[in-house]
Amino acid sequence: MTKIQTCRLCNSKDWIVFLSLGTMPLAGNFLNKEEIGKEESYPLDVCFCKNCTSVQVVEMIPRDTFFKDYRYLSSVAAKSVLNHFEQYAKEIKDRFVPNGGIVFEVACNDGILLKPLQDLEVHSIGIDPAVNVVKIARDRGLEVINDYFGFILSQKLLEKYGKANVIVGNAVFAHIDDMNDILKGVWNFLDDNGVFVFEVNYLGDMIDEIQYDVIYHEHTLYHSVYALKKFLDKHKMRIFDVKHLPIRGGTIRIYSCKESAYFQTLPQVQKILDVEKQKGYQDLKTYQEFAKRCAEHKKKILNLLTNFKKDGKKIIGYGMSGRGNTMLNYWKVGIDILDYGIDASPERYGRFVPGMHIPIYPPNSLDDVDYILLLAWIFADDIIKKENGFVKKGGKFIIPFPDPHLQP
Repeated sequence: MTKIQTCRLCNSKDWIVFLSLGTMPLAGNFLNKEEIGKEESYPLDVCFCKNCTSVQVVEMIPRDTFFKDYRYLSSVAAKSVLNHFEQYAKEIKDRFVPNGGIVFEVACNDGILLKPLQDLEVHSIGIDPAVNVVKIARDRGLEVINDYFGFILSQKLLEKYGKANVIVGNAVFAHIDDMNDILKGVWNFLDDNGVFVFEVNYLGDMIDEIQYDVIYHEHTLYHSVYALKKFLDKHKMRIFDVKHLPIRGGTIRIYSCKESAYFQTLPQVQKILDVEKQKGYQDLKTYQEFAKRCAEHKKKILNLLTNFKKDGKKIIGYGMSGRGNTMLNYWKVGIDILDYGIDASPERYGRFVPGMHIPIYPPNSLDDVDYILLLAWIFADDIIKKENGFVKKGGKFIIPFPDPHLQP
């Protein structure tokens, strides 16, 4: 591990730490039994760049550490997420792909977007560094390149395929230390009237709803539209459209192109920039206040959980994700509070939460469970509907954000 010396986006040295979540294991490092107690842990500090207003994790972990054993599958998701990507694929085809056009997705995972694009008969190719995930995508009949995207790979792709009409990146812009290399690759590979469209968790939702659970080492950056605009401007690219979407706890979809491309910049871009300025997303004091709210939230959720446990209630976790691992390690909640956790992804069955060592099982009978701590709270509506039998028997879900509460 090293620490940043300059801002990842603008190279300024004028940044300041506003939040420290303590020492954490890697959130995606779900453990085998023999690995328990041997996992590495690192400080997790978040800083604000006074020059470009970007928010980012200070610590830098080598990228191969994340992807040598990657346990996140995007297609093992709630129905609402699958629907989101089906609609996303249709929009890309209808709005941006000419006849015979080609779409490349950076960090495609197991093909949650590639599959609906393929079903729409769009020539689409994915790129992803995780060997195990790429195999799953290929087994689904998808064309996927096992590599990291950047300028060097863009040269090879250019020689083989020519210019890309659309380059897509979903959640990847939060995971990269060398953002400049990615943008150089995009610029090099993208057609002069092509589109680079990407989705990231929205910094505004993180701040407004105290979503510190989205913070972990793998998520190096937390994006506002203002900071992204400054960064893309530097690379002679222009944001011409933006959508704020409720998916995954709050996401922004950025539509960008080369400065000279024919796309007209739509009014909603300036509208969201104005809202961000009004809410203080460009001011350090906003983030210092956020840190105080995080500490207060931790006290509230721990008080709720410990009181239930004192009353002899059985509590389990539901949705053992990277976000969930941040929560559990920040709160220091282990098997003293949660008997076990369940998750929909077979990639996590039989493994344990890093740091807190909670065992993870497939979804099973909930007959003897009193409360479910919904770590996958961003999919609350889908999960509560799915577990209707648990609710009918009097079971309650503990929803941790934005304020700890019970549902239904």
